[in-house]
Amino acid sequence: MKKLALVFVALAALCVAPLFAEGKKDAAKPAVDKVTTIAFVTNGAYTFWTYAKAGTTLAESEMPLKVVFYAPPNGTAEEQKRFIETMAAKGVDGIGVSVLDPANATPFLNSIGSKIPMVMFDSDADGATTNRKAYVGISNYGAGRAAGKEIAKALPSGGKFIIFVGKLDVQNAIERRQGIIDELLGLPAAEFYPGKMTPNTDKIELGKWTLLTTKLDGGDPMRAKSGAEEMIVAYPDAQLMVGLWSYSTPAFMSALKDAKLLGKMKIVAFDEEPMVLQGIKDGVVESTIVQDPFEYGHTTAKLLYELVKGTAKIPGNKLISVPGLVITKDNVAAFEKKLEDQIKSSY
Repeated sequence: MKKLALVFVALAALCVAPLFAEGKKDAAKPAVDKVTTIAFVTNGAYTFWTYAKAGTTLAESEMPLKVVFYAPPNGTAEEQKRFIETMAAKGVDGIGVSVLDPANATPFLNSIGSKIPMVMFDSDADGATTNRKAYVGISNYGAGRAAGKEIAKALPSGGKFIIFVGKLDVQNAIERRQGIIDELLGLPAAEFYPGKMTPNTDKIELGKWTLLTTKLDGGDPMRAKSGAEEMIVAYPDAQLMVGLWSYSTPAFMSALKDAKLLGKMKIVAFDEEPMVLQGIKDGVVESTIVQDPFEYGHTTAKLLYELVKGTAKIPGNKLISVPGLVITKDNVAAFEKKLEDQIKSSY
């Protein structure tokens, strides 16, 4: 019986020994870098963000990173808030946001930002009170000034124009519109928003130019088109239309086409919607002020990863500039090639 017991002990030792040996082998392996998970929250489900998604995908291929990409289907601040709360509860390591309704959203975002790093892109939080780590993007005010220059080129003797945008409680819309106004007023050159918005009233006189109205659509492309149809009837003396958001110009281009006015109404746009770029090639769009959404995605994802790892280098003003560009007939082909290459780089 004692011999039998000894045999069992020996067998047990043989079975356990490999487990300990394997444990020693694992201990000798270098530690694998933990995957960092971040959320990337856009301001709506627009084509513009396709390029940002490609940028985040490229970042995922370059480092141990997982990006949860979210485009609010209705483009509301409440959708953003619910998603951010869910992500924070699930323990994501960092969050990037294109902020809707910064005046009201910033206190909530600060409560999240006090626990995990947050970076804003495209449209910032309230700059005076935010605790975000950085803002990635163009100066939207500077982009508005560039659009103002394009309006002046299109209507050199002066004229009347309409601005179209989703909302005026979003920082990028506020700054772009104000940049246009200040440029046409001939105010001294400035890169950043001075902090005061011209109220949204009709028929604002800007030297030789008149801003007939700023038409809002709540972030809804269908409402943008019907709103443009209303403006065509209400302001038959309008000579130029400006779209501040990516879908704004395609929406009113469609309305102009239905009214047989496409090619007669001058157009200045923002962003790189395919319809806008084709319009430039066809000669029905004067120009568009583009951002670099691919780089918004790529830079924001990389920066959040570095913030989590403690290796981020952020300038003192916490602004990480992604330069914009004015696209005209002269450079549209080269720009389209750049967009194509960006998408390919994420495969």
